[in-house]
Amino acid sequence: MFNFKPLPGVLLAFAAAATLSACGTTTLSQVKDGHTDQPVWPAPERAHPLIESKIHIDLDSLRKVRTGDSKLEIYRLLGSPMYREGIAGVHEWDYLFKLPSPQGEMQCQYKVLFDHGMQASQLLWNPAPCADLVAGAQAQAPAAPAVEPHVAQTLDIEADALFAFGSAKLADEGAAALEARVLTALRKAEQVDSLRVIGYTDRLGSAGSNQALSERRAQAVKSYLVSRGVPGESIQVDGRGAADPVVDCPGAKSPKVVECLKPNRRVRIEVVAR
Repeated sequence: MFNFKPLPGVLLAFAAAATLSACGTTTLSQVKDGHTDQPVWPAPERAHPLIESKIHIDLDSLRKVRTGDSKLEIYRLLGSPMYREGIAGVHEWDYLFKLPSPQGEMQCQYKVLFDHGMQASQLLWNPAPCADLVAGAQAQAPAAPAVEPHVAQTLDIEADALFAFGSAKLADEGAAALEARVLTALRKAEQVDSLRVIGYTDRLGSAGSNQALSERRAQAVKSYLVSRGVPGESIQVDGRGAADPVVDCPGAKSPKVVECLKPNRRVRIEVVAR
């Protein structure tokens, strides 16, 4: 599995991914339905300079990659791509690894091509013998079985830990909470398909304002995760206003009622797996 520790190195790599996405994309191979007959490999020196924390990949992570994996699962195992393809809406991710070999470290390029459903469709090595260094895992691993998506983990994070009361602006403390909780969930999950981010509010205020606030908060969480390298098309957002309350606190708005309703103000993150 991709090593998420130490956390500062992860943040650096994620920041690099966000920078790549903002810088524009580089079109390489001609990809059709997730396949190409003529892969084009980027020059190794064009890899982003902030990749040292990822260039020595765990071989067990490579052995788990297979066709049929979601883009989020590829991200979970290998991290963000190392070139300027971009993150969202692209069908080609390139990596640069240094793999152990009998002659010492061998520099290997790895390409993942995605189909229209953003599932891994073709896995390529350059040079080809690099595949042997991971025991031919990509040639031998079967395609991911067709299993209905299901919620593997559910994280409920109190909105008060993420946002100021009535606000949809993510606080610094909220960003730290998302780093720890979401990355931990991804590390423990298997065959991750997508993330669902659902915002909830308490009953105070109008139904319309609560619905809008819950949607903005869910979107703020998604935006933060995307800025850290999580593929945006793998994150679904929803706002449910004051629906599905955890606690019932009667009475008009008062400091005591606001505190009592705290559990209802939350963001739920569901890790969907196959």
